[in-house]
Amino acid sequence: MSSRGALKQKRSFESLLSESINESFTILLDASSLKSFLSYLQMNHKIQEKEIGQNLDIFSSELKKLFGVNASKIEKLVVALLFSKLGLEYEEKDEFRLEDYLRAARAHGVVHNDFNKAPPVLGERDLRLVHALGEDARKTVTQIAKETGFSRPTVTSMIDRLVKQNVLHIKAGLNIRELGFPTACIALECKLMDQRKELVRSLARCPRILMILEPSEKVNMMVFLYGEDQITLKSTIESFRHFSGVSLVDIFHSGPPQVPASFNLPLFVEKSSTTPCGRACVDCVNYRTNECMGCPAVREYRGPL
Repeated sequence: MSSRGALKQKRSFESLLSESINESFTILLDASSLKSFLSYLQMNHKIQEKEIGQNLDIFSSELKKLFGVNASKIEKLVVALLFSKLGLEYEEKDEFRLEDYLRAARAHGVVHNDFNKAPPVLGERDLRLVHALGEDARKTVTQIAKETGFSRPTVTSMIDRLVKQNVLHIKAGLNIRELGFPTACIALECKLMDQRKELVRSLARCPRILMILEPSEKVNMMVFLYGEDQITLKSTIESFRHFSGVSLVDIFHSGPPQVPASFNLPLFVEKSSTTPCGRACVDCVNYRTNECMGCPAVREYRGPL
């Protein structure tokens, strides 16, 4: 099957996973064992069959408890069948667990949150429009129409469509290279899926985060961030150690970014009393000892933003 086979058939990831689990039990055990196991998950953990993908840690733990040495065989067959359905090549890795394999499939763009919705396709006309805007987003519709050869109504309609599709973002970028802000990339390991999701939600609210990636390796999160100076950057990185279930594996420090130099940073004209993550700078030791400028979102902030 091609890597887009599941997309064409409009099959959800959960249904493909469920099908792979069913087939694995049928091959290695029997249908009654599967039925009993699913009933056990429902009774003891309130987990429906379609929710297994969001509760893989519990699934694996209970599988091992109830089926012993067969648990590993079942999981390996589930992964092999699932990868086959998605058109992926299955390669067994000693350090990988079930959730790591599933995350790898997602990371390679084969598994989408919504199989029924194909990603937008940019045509040649779209690219010409975006190119014109990319040179200078302050251009008027008339200027863009003249450069692209499109009519003004066409330009307006195309921009509206691309914005609604969430493909085109027209925002102001702040050049942090010119501001001299140092940056860093930190490598994190977060084993539990629920904790990893919560970590992403928390980090997404931080004004100093530039980018978050989820590699399909043991280090399953890479975070790029900036600081107004090295001391504040170090303090921000140290605060990540307080997240539950997260290991800070490595830190790569850098000066201001080379490419790109500008980023759409959240700026807080109206300062608040609490940070977006819910903490209070006045209670922080680093802030009180002048080892951090504080969060750009709060009134106590001492930095240039």
